[in-house]
Amino acid sequence: MLKTLKRSGLVLLAWTPFFIVWTFLAFSYAKTLTGAVLTSAISMGTAAALGILVWYLCSRIPWPLRPSLGFYLRHVALAVAYSFAWLILIFSLESIRSGQNMFVHYWRSPQTGFEFFMGILIYGLFAGVSYATQIRDRLQEKELLAQKAEALANAARLDAIRARLNPHFLFNALHTLSALIRFRPAAAEQAIERLGDMLRYALKEDGRGLVEFAEEFEFTKQYLDFEKLRYEDRLRIELRIEPQCQEFDVPPFSIQTLAENAVHHAISIRPEGGAIRIAGICSNGRMRISVADDGPGDGHANGESHQLGLRSLRERLVSSFGSDVVFEVGASKTGFEAKFEVPIPAEVRSRQRVCQS
Repeated sequence: MLKTLKRSGLVLLAWTPFFIVWTFLAFSYAKTLTGAVLTSAISMGTAAALGILVWYLCSRIPWPLRPSLGFYLRHVALAVAYSFAWLILIFSLESIRSGQNMFVHYWRSPQTGFEFFMGILIYGLFAGVSYATQIRDRLQEKELLAQKAEALANAARLDAIRARLNPHFLFNALHTLSALIRFRPAAAEQAIERLGDMLRYALKEDGRGLVEFAEEFEFTKQYLDFEKLRYEDRLRIELRIEPQCQEFDVPPFSIQTLAENAVHHAISIRPEGGAIRIAGICSNGRMRISVADDGPGDGHANGESHQLGLRSLRERLVSSFGSDVVFEVGASKTGFEAKFEVPIPAEVRSRQRVCQS
């Protein structure tokens, strides 16, 4: 109802200039302002009423994809019929208003030819607006279809990535479990329990593009605790997460992927192990997650499996946040660092503005 009233108001507003111009024209022969306003109301009101029929006819006669003589001739005939119908309505209503037969007067008036020509122009105006609206709707429909097709393509690509990512994670976890069973059977039982907790998260990740930061960070800590059962003191962990990070959403397996990459390239390859530092810093409506280690800074990107993890994470970040995301990996002064930066979700920003106001 509100949408209909709004649209009607816009149509009325657009029609007002024509009403004013016609009132000035009518004043030249009506002699009084009241008579000119009434004459203009009758003329423009009937034109608008017939315009509804024109709008309907144009919807039944769509704009051709190629130029068509028949299409234009049909509208010329309709424009003439519209103008005749408009004049007849005007003459009829003016006769009722004056109590006299105005047909004879108007047919002899030199103004009739001008009004007939104006009727054709008004038909062209209505038809032009109608077809412009049709073309706009077609373009919007094509744009929506293109967006849906792109979204489906992105979803299919991400599903393919997930189909590879989850087995990749499970393979590495089973590899760790196998090492524990062989060398430290007592710790294997704890590892199985932790693996069960991690698998619950992995199975819960049912195609969601984003998860709450708290979920992903808790999963990452579970993963690091799982790996610590294997590496013990060789794996040292430092966590520095600002409380504001809880307001953000991240792709599932995002922080864990970076942590897993650090474990396999900085801890497992060195007898002395090493340290992993995970930091989350928030400023200016953005969150930066950094996973750094003190291992060799030249070998992290090697290996197909870990390239898959980093590459898939980059794609999932871009799919979720577009060009507003930052993803960087590379050697640092003390080892290797991988980090990404994402904006705060729009709905969270809206809630914050409401609270501040």
